[in-house]
Amino acid sequence: MFLENRRKYAKTSVSYLLVNANSPVTGAVIFDFDGTLLDTFPAISIGFNAALTPIFHRTYSDAEVIAHFGPPDEGMIANALKDHPRAEYDEAIARYFAAFEEADKDCAIFSGIAELLDELAARQIPLGIMTGKGRRAAEITLQRLQWHPRFGTIITGDDALAKPAPDGPLLAARELNVAPQNCVFVGDSPADMGAAKAAGMTAVVAGWHGFFREELERMEWDFWANTPDELGAWLRER
Repeated sequence: MFLENRRKYAKTSVSYLLVNANSPVTGAVIFDFDGTLLDTFPAISIGFNAALTPIFHRTYSDAEVIAHFGPPDEGMIANALKDHPRAEYDEAIARYFAAFEEADKDCAIFSGIAELLDELAARQIPLGIMTGKGRRAAEITLQRLQWHPRFGTIITGDDALAKPAPDGPLLAARELNVAPQNCVFVGDSPADMGAAKAAGMTAVVAGWHGFFREELERMEWDFWANTPDELGAWLRER
C-alpha cells in the first residue's frame, strides 16, 4: 500500500473564540500566503494537473484543485494517490514541483501588497506568514521574491495542523513574541478566518481575492478589506 507510514493530513475541529474588536491588535500582522499576498492559485492548479493527469487521464478544474486545499502540496498529492504505489507518488511529486516552479514565475503579487508591507515595516510592526502550503513550495516563491527579510516568522503546513486549527497562527505569534489577542490575521479563505478566531486573533478578510467570497460573507470576521490599501488605512487607525 502507498506510504504506509506517511504523515496523516487531517483537519481538526476547533472551538471558536470571540475577539473584542476594541482591544489592541497592532502588535503583529500575520498573513496567509496563497490568495492573500499573491495569486499562486494558477501555479498550484498547473502543478496539480501535471502530477495527476498522466495517472487519471483527466484535467482538474481550478475549483476541483482548490477543493483539495488543506494539507501541504505533498499531502494533496498523497491523498489523491493513497491507493497507488510509492513510485507513482514520487513521480507525481517530481512533476508537480517542476510544473509549479515554472508556473510560479508568472505569479504576481497583488497590487498594493508591496506598499503595505513597506509601510508596516516602516512602522516596525512585526510581520509573519502562516500558510497551509508545504515548506518546499513556499520556498520556491519566497526565494524568487527575496521575501525572507520581510517576515519575522514563516510557518508552513509542514509545521502545524491545517487551518482552521489555530496551531499555525498561535505558533507564528509565539515566534514573533506577540500575544495572540494583539495579532491581526489576514487571509482569503474560510479556513483562515476560522483559524484566526480560534487563535483569539483579529480576523481580517483579504477581499481582493474573491474565490471564497460567498462563504466568507456568511462567516464571522472583524474587518473586510477590499484592497490592500483599505487594509493599510484600517491598520493605521488601530
